Amino acid sequence: MRFYVRPVLLASLLLAACSEPLTKTEQLAEACFMDQMGTRKMCNCMASAANQRLDPEVFDMFVTMGTHAPDDDSEEMREARETAASMTPAQQQQMQAFMAAAIDLCGLRM
Repeated sequence: MRFYVRPVLLASLLLAACSEPLTKTEQLAEACFMDQMGTRKMCNCMASAANQRLDPEVFDMFVTMGTHAPDDDSEEMREARETAASMTPAQQQQMQAFMAAAIDLCGLRM
């Protein structure tokens, strides 16, 4: 049985290496699904809503914080935390409206 596992593993690794990288929206949807926040359909809905409703800076922050471990100390996470801490009142309202939409429109459990 070990003989067959290696070719299958090698084939899946090659396929993954040849596939195109995920967009930020796809990364967010995948992280949502892997965190068991909802079904793939719900998570795709939420990620699309985030992309459509949040300004680019807030969307990037949301993607980074949603796809990295909370204890990640990378430069990207430090920048995301800084963005979260310095959001304008308009950006905060935008985020609250998006969260409500993710729950109401997509059925997401946040």
